[in-house]
Amino acid sequence: QMSKSTGNFLTLTQAVDKFSADGMRLALADAGDTVEDANFVEAMADAGILRLYTWVEWVKEMIANRDSLRSGPANTFNDRVFASEMNAGIMKTDQNYEK
Repeated sequence: QMSKSTGNFLTLTQAVDKFSADGMRLALADAGDTVEDANFVEAMADAGILRLYTWVEWVKEMIANRDSLRSGPANTFNDRVFASEMNAGIMKTDQNYEK
C-alpha cells in the first residue's frame, strides 16, 4: 500500500519519470483486477520495462534479418491452421463486443 507516512508514495509525474509511461501501464495493469485495493509493486514495473526492452531488441533483430525469413505463398497446412485460428479469434472477439 502506498502512503506518504510509509515513505513509498510516488506522484504520477515521479512514477512516470522513474518507470516510463509504458512501465507504469504494465505495472498498473498488473496491480489487481479484483474488488480489493490495487497493489502497485515496483518490481513489476521494473520487470515490465525489461520485457519491453527485450521485445524491442527482438523486433530490431527480426527486421535486420528479414531477408532470411520465409517468403512466398502461405499455403502450407500450418499456414492454413494459423489463418483459421486467427479468423476464429476475430469472430469470437466480434461476438463478444456485440454482447
